[in-house]
Amino acid sequence: MKISNIPTDYLLIKAFNDSELCDFAIINTTAEWKEIQKERLNSVKAFENDDSFKWLNYNDEAVDFYRYSNESYPEIQKWLGDDSVLFIETNEEELKGIDFKLSSYQMQIFSNGNAVYSCFEKNLGDEFWTSEFSLKELTN
Repeated sequence: MKISNIPTDYLLIKAFNDSELCDFAIINTTAEWKEIQKERLNSVKAFENDDSFKWLNYNDEAVDFYRYSNESYPEIQKWLGDDSVLFIETNEEELKGIDFKLSSYQMQIFSNGNAVYSCFEKNLGDEFWTSEFSLKELTN
């Protein structure tokens, strides 16, 4: 796994959990994913000037959540630093999710074009979520 200066199919992003079970997420940003997000961004345009609008919520499983590990991911904590989003070069073999059964994967898209991913641990109901990121920047 290494940082890429050009957009790739993998976006590394800070992630959170109240129980401190995750530190980052990786979003699979394929060309198909980008086309879907463009459609979703068009849907929220109708709410740009509606102060009471919160977000549109979509079922979306293009994200996996991870923890820092000295054995598996020692460099990622330094990479993210003050940045919350980076493109990386990796492959499916390098990517292994956390050892929980996650469910209810969601993407919330706000009227400003930003988004957040979230999901829940199936048995305990723990929530996992990413930092907010710009879909507009990712789909240009």
